[in-house]
Amino acid sequence: MIHSRITIVALLVVVLGSVVTPNASAQDIPMPTDWSTHYAWFLVANPEYVSGDEAAEALLTNAHIQYQLRLHAEGHAIAAGGFAPLAGDPVIGLTILRAASEEAAQALADADPAVRAGRLLARVRAWWVPTEQLP
Repeated sequence: MIHSRITIVALLVVVLGSVVTPNASAQDIPMPTDWSTHYAWFLVANPEYVSGDEAAEALLTNAHIQYQLRLHAEGHAIAAGGFAPLAGDPVIGLTILRAASEEAAQALADADPAVRAGRLLARVRAWWVPTEQLP
């Protein structure tokens, strides 16, 4: 009985070791040598914003979406969209921007009608990505 337990344990060590340990013949993916700087613009719900009437809020939502679409059409935005709600998390959207600097990216974010109206806050951070990964 003890001999069979030792055999099973030894077999598990060999099997699990081959699963956990990288295959000696596996090749590493080459490290990128060319990196691009893009900017991640996090759209954050402003907890101090006091909404207007329903019609005014609908107009503001439309202006915000049109601004995002225009940024994409003009080549400033690679992608933009909203996040599914997550309790306690005020981050509601993300836009990936192309810009000459973080200041230029922040200026694009600050020009969004929903940011100007105070509904959204704009947090911009530099994001380094291997050049070949994004258009």
